[in-house]
Amino acid sequence: MKFARLSCLAACFLASTSLLAATRIEVLGSLPSPGEKQIAEGLRLGQLLGQLQVDPLGYWLGASWQRQSLKQEQQRLKAGILFDLIQLQRLARLQDNPSLANAARQLNEQVSALPVTGRKIYPLDPLAVELNMAHSPKLQGGDRLIFPPRPDYVRIVGAVSQDCALPFVPLQQAYRYAQQCPALADADPDYLYLIQPDGQVTRLGIALWNREEAVPPAPGAVLLVPLNASDINAIAPDLNRELAEFLATQPLPADAP
Repeated sequence: MKFARLSCLAACFLASTSLLAATRIEVLGSLPSPGEKQIAEGLRLGQLLGQLQVDPLGYWLGASWQRQSLKQEQQRLKAGILFDLIQLQRLARLQDNPSLANAARQLNEQVSALPVTGRKIYPLDPLAVELNMAHSPKLQGGDRLIFPPRPDYVRIVGAVSQDCALPFVPLQQAYRYAQQCPALADADPDYLYLIQPDGQVTRLGIALWNREEAVPPAPGAVLLVPLNASDINAIAPDLNRELAEFLATQPLPADAP
């Protein structure tokens, strides 16, 4: 009987410990009190933003929301990209194309170093979310919210000689940034992927025949120079798009560089 009571107490303790662990989240960045927080079960995003006193004039366009349950799917996406890059590298070597092989190797190293974040693409404008507080999504244990400072750069990555971080210029179109970062011979001359800091991805035409005037990159945006589609379509037709989608899961840093 005594053993049964002890077992019951132990089970209750473990259950309560699990509940507490499951309702802890982390908030980072430009906030009055960043750090780990314990939240009530079922707390909504709008309620949390009110409690955190998020500055509605802060750089919410770069804010990000990360969720543990999304990591598995993003891990599969990353693994698929790395597999395609390895296959592309092998094929390029067999075809005696060292330039493409080196480009695939370079991208493989860069993607391998990126974390799987579980980023959930969701608009985090504090004012809009709080106004719709009753219908905002519920938070889960393990969630992480980052409210970064406003960066002053736009990054160019992908099929380039070296990643570039260029000063942000208001209203400057994406292709003008890309022109300032030397591309590899295996880069696609016709298209570019614009990844805004809120995670939105757009494929843009940049050649004279298909150039698109679109919403310009915001501070902290990433421009992906893709590999030439004619070189990779036979083995990895979705590689460039998937690479852009994975880059969109990478949040801006919580602290100014």
